[in-house]
Amino acid sequence: MSQDMLSGLLLLGVGGGGCRLAASVAAAYGGGLRALGVDTDAMSNREASADGLTCLLLGGARLAGQGAGGDPIKGRLAAQDDFENLIPHLQGVRTVVLVACLGAGTGGGATPEIIRALHGMGVATFCVAMLPFSFESEARRKAAERVVSLLDEHADSLAVVPSDDLFEGGADRPLEEAVRAAEAALASGVTLLWRLLTRPGFIRADPERLHAQVIGGGACGFGAAAASGPERAARVVQSLGRCRLLRGGERLAKAGSVLLGILAGPDLRLAEVGAIMGAVKGLCRADCPIEMGTVLDAGYEGRVEVVALAFEGGAARASEGRGELPLIQEPPVAEAFPIQPGGRKGGRAKGGSKLAYGATGRGKFQNVEPTMIDGQDLDVPTYVRRGILLER
Repeated sequence: MSQDMLSGLLLLGVGGGGCRLAASVAAAYGGGLRALGVDTDAMSNREASADGLTCLLLGGARLAGQGAGGDPIKGRLAAQDDFENLIPHLQGVRTVVLVACLGAGTGGGATPEIIRALHGMGVATFCVAMLPFSFESEARRKAAERVVSLLDEHADSLAVVPSDDLFEGGADRPLEEAVRAAEAALASGVTLLWRLLTRPGFIRADPERLHAQVIGGGACGFGAAAASGPERAARVVQSLGRCRLLRGGERLAKAGSVLLGILAGPDLRLAEVGAIMGAVKGLCRADCPIEMGTVLDAGYEGRVEVVALAFEGGAARASEGRGELPLIQEPPVAEAFPIQPGGRKGGRAKGGSKLAYGATGRGKFQNVEPTMIDGQDLDVPTYVRRGILLER
């Protein structure tokens, strides 16, 4: 089984913009990242598939592959129609990282619906939502802002990224070059969880704590910085503190917890790790817990990159509302991202239930050969396959 499968992570692009970004992020990771796209536009799906992303069509019977036409209600209904088609792709998944562009129909309508359905299955969600450019219409901006409130209510962790910030410093570049730089910045933050779990260096991040940060994260900001040459450790943290995506260090200063990745080649020195950690601690509150891991990759020879996820919530939030239920027992493959019941802001139902089937939805059938009829696993309860939320 691949390291990516063992991580229990899935990257999910929602809508045309989300699918394009997911394909770019998967490509930037260097292959082997478990990724999926969903959209109501058949043409968009074909384009993303050409870029190497597996894509599913939502609302085919309702919209005939013509897209949601900017109508979030159509996007939401399309997700309700066909969420069950995602179930076979969720086997072994503990955490889904969603990428969506807001302001249009599918990204704005389907993303909150998919997150709600995933929570009904006990899957943790980290949503990266792109806001429209400032030069786009007022209607798109307001539509995006309305969706943000829904995502904030249901996603375990939510990073809202203004497109203007992602393209920082790219206004004077050729468009293709600016797009590549923006996609690289996005990929640095989105793939950090994968890198820390599947490509660790000599300081490995604790999977349990990473999961706790996602579950209790709330609002999140991310940023990255790179440096090479003499004094690279000091200079990379200085650049991180000026990162526009982190609001010039404001996100770090107010964070309840921070996930930090140090990406470097085999020339990384222990003294540099200590210098980076000391400088980052100086940017954060004294009581802010920092979970750190290193990623050693020959491709980073001669330079150091630091990637930070600054979460509003701390580790304590992960236990809020979770005392009523025992942990669901899963086989060893679940060790990277074990699911804990409950959720933030009432997003997940509390109270005991015999209907808890864990992140895979297979419960005691986890290690049994599936009973497949017409592409559906009949060992998975119907309410799970169809994404139906049951009253406790």
